[in-house]
Amino acid sequence: MKNNQTCQRFIYKLQSKRLARADWNLSLPLSAALHNKNDVVAAGDSQLLRWIMELNGNEDLDKEVTSLKLQLKELKKTAKGEDSKKRVKELYKKLYDFQYQKDCIYLIMDSAKDYHRANKGFSINGIRYHRLLGTNGGVKKSTITYVSERVYETVKKRMENGRDLNKKLVPAKLEAYQALICSSSVPVTMPRIVVVKDCFVSWKEDVILIRDEDGTEPDMSYKKDYEITYCDSDGYGFMSPEYSKLINKELNGLSAEDKTITGVNTRFAWTKGMLFTFDFVEFARKINHENYMIEDVWGTPRDVRNFDVILTASMVKLWDSYNSLEHFLCCSMENHYQFSVSKTTPLKLEHVRNANYQFLQTYEFTEEEIQKLCEPTIEELKGALCMDWGKTLVFLKGMYLEEDQLDGLNNDFIKALMIDKGMMDDPFLLSKVYGMIKKRIQMAAKGSIQLSGNYAIVSGDLYSLAQSVFGLPVTGLLKPGEVYHRYWLDQGVSEIACFRAPMTCHNNIRKRSVVHSQEMDYWYQYNQTGLILNSWDSTCDALNGADKDSDSFFTTNNEIILNNTRNVPAIECVQRQAEKIIPDEAALIKANLLAFGDEIGSITNRITSMIELQSSFEKNSPEYRILEYRIMCGQHYQQNSIDKAKGILSKPMPRYWYDRPACHQLPESTEEEKEFKKLCISIAADKKPYFMRYIYPDLMNEYKKYTIDSNKKCIRRFQMSLKDLEQTQNHTPEQAEFLEYHQKFMPTSNNLSTVNRICLLFEKNFAHFLTDRKNETSFDYTVLKSGVCYQKSDYKKIQNIKKEYDDTMKLYQQTVKTMRLNKEETAANRAMMRMKFRSACESICPNPLVLCEILLDMCYTTNKSRQFVWDICGDTIIQTLLKKNNNIIHYPAMAAPEAAGAFKYGGETFIMKEKKLGKEERL
Repeated sequence: MKNNQTCQRFIYKLQSKRLARADWNLSLPLSAALHNKNDVVAAGDSQLLRWIMELNGNEDLDKEVTSLKLQLKELKKTAKGEDSKKRVKELYKKLYDFQYQKDCIYLIMDSAKDYHRANKGFSINGIRYHRLLGTNGGVKKSTITYVSERVYETVKKRMENGRDLNKKLVPAKLEAYQALICSSSVPVTMPRIVVVKDCFVSWKEDVILIRDEDGTEPDMSYKKDYEITYCDSDGYGFMSPEYSKLINKELNGLSAEDKTITGVNTRFAWTKGMLFTFDFVEFARKINHENYMIEDVWGTPRDVRNFDVILTASMVKLWDSYNSLEHFLCCSMENHYQFSVSKTTPLKLEHVRNANYQFLQTYEFTEEEIQKLCEPTIEELKGALCMDWGKTLVFLKGMYLEEDQLDGLNNDFIKALMIDKGMMDDPFLLSKVYGMIKKRIQMAAKGSIQLSGNYAIVSGDLYSLAQSVFGLPVTGLLKPGEVYHRYWLDQGVSEIACFRAPMTCHNNIRKRSVVHSQEMDYWYQYNQTGLILNSWDSTCDALNGADKDSDSFFTTNNEIILNNTRNVPAIECVQRQAEKIIPDEAALIKANLLAFGDEIGSITNRITSMIELQSSFEKNSPEYRILEYRIMCGQHYQQNSIDKAKGILSKPMPRYWYDRPACHQLPESTEEEKEFKKLCISIAADKKPYFMRYIYPDLMNEYKKYTIDSNKKCIRRFQMSLKDLEQTQNHTPEQAEFLEYHQKFMPTSNNLSTVNRICLLFEKNFAHFLTDRKNETSFDYTVLKSGVCYQKSDYKKIQNIKKEYDDTMKLYQQTVKTMRLNKEETAANRAMMRMKFRSACESICPNPLVLCEILLDMCYTTNKSRQFVWDICGDTIIQTLLKKNNNIIHYPAMAAPEAAGAFKYGGETFIMKEKKLGKEERL
């Protein structure tokens, strides 16, 4: 999705202890915050920020920022003397001031005490702040959104949107619905909206039922022909083909042409969910015998021809807080809500994606199957390691790079390599490539291996929802066990396996038949990149409670996966209902406090440890069976963690399942209790699996230190290395005892589980992959230079900025590792840092060619980091390289095996192609 936003918004993100130290009245100018570590974060455009900009009279912020950037660009072309430097500095300050949203702040709570104090109000730079809300993602990290008192009343009124304030609600749910205004989104043309009832279906199916009872552990029972009632339209609705074409053009520009888009994830007042393109007017004409009348969720008859979009009740969370459709829309317009899109379905689906270890861990593969499963990834890595120009580019940019994608490539070292083959000799570039290869090996070692397949956003049976909308009996077109997936149909595939993280057990995997018919092809014609599920089985429940508000499934046709996928019943977790009240501020704050911290990850890790431990026991042993029960209960405890955030009293996972000291505290007054205690000690999942060293850096460091220390002890005691001792036959009692204690106190669990075996395979293949490479190669960096002169005084001033940059990057890399930031957070924060240091450098030396010359001499004449020059002057380097290479860029494209100049990589054939970039493509 092409974002219409041209500039980033900056927001302060501070820890509460910092405010507490300043007696809740902090002075922190923007210039100081930008130089501090992690005080300022980038925020995506959202309804909340659009309201704030409107209230500040900054509705044309993007235009203002674009104008400033153009002024900077023109000034840098002709910059000379101190006046130019001063002007550049002024423009950057103005740019920062425009982008800084001082009326909004994120506060990370260091304690409940701080949270209660912050809610009494605090000041930053003389601005008083008021608690607004906690987002779903924010409260998991103990982070709350505050806004200035100047805008609070207006924002609060708009957020409530004229709802019935006397209606009882679950506080945590209300907070989650309110937080929709914080979702990053792009406004689109306001459609004509109607809201209808959801499509409910019921059927009978064999399931495993898990519920909390009076005992310490959950009750699990097998239920045959269990009746399931299900909302098949949970989280999705329809948009007309005409509206689909309109917003596709708005979101994707001219590249959309006159095409529809499969679906969009929407935001509006109290509204969240997917809209899939479906011709409901045509459905009324053909299937409903030209009867175009439907009934909206309030019971009012409506002519479907008068609407562009059909929302379901599950999408409009508080629809029943309004008297009618007109009442809801009137309030929404009065409160300045914009119909927006937060995500779109992709225009194309990939052919290959990397798996998640959770997808693989419950399979029982043979050694031969693991070898075959990992072969494509191993071959990909071996191809990259040969450092051939073409193969390296395939590794860096993927197998499916097309000519029309070249225009949007970042101006980075990869693009430089695509322009000039000689860049393969640049030590900086080589270190970056090797770093990426190393990272890919580490990813593979934790189960992220290549599988044929892709992720697709799921919907229910569109035909079923259409029948429900028009009051017809719901039959759908798909039968139990069937899906419609245009991508796999085009590949001639008839069966796929479906996955969705987080996963707990094999019951979360489903094999489904890919089917089609003439009727399906007609009614699903606009759904080119989605996955359409049938209405008559428990696929969503099986995949850990998926819904259709933009959840994605990974699907694959991999033969080994399909052959080893077992058909086991879905797990149904009996949920408790939270009490509904009339929420006040105190109830919402209480809900936040209950939700602080994210237990889902910890629960999932404990289950993974149980799966790994289970592999060490015989299948029919008591240990294996009890671990199987506990693993299956993992889904229930994940749900309990979610319920806790809603204020529901729910039981946590028993501590003695994963904590050995807790096992020792179990009672043993009877023989039965003694046996149970002994069993629990033997199956306590208190260690992370071996492969998780590649997920948690601290665990890797602990493991390395332990093995180094053990090896030293082994050499001292037995005059041989630990590895030699392990391979020795007929150990002495002392040696056997040493090895026993070595394993007992090992920081990781090293049983031969499926993912541990995958990990060992990659370690075996690539243990010494960098030992033969040289640290430096002969490279003449003047190829990157334009030959202009510069002043030594500017060089010295910029040297100080580079020192600060090096310190900042070192700390930032540590933060990324320890906090395990996601890709979006990492990219946004990285972009902010680049802008901060670029503005500092350009304030000293505005001319881009002169600045690039300084930084190239500064970074390429020492062995220190060269990332600085690429971060600050990457655009200039690329323009220089293009100028010296006749504006030609090269790229690998798939080809027939007999093509001239072809080379093999990852089982596919490629040739190198070239394209001459036009002036607009070089900017």
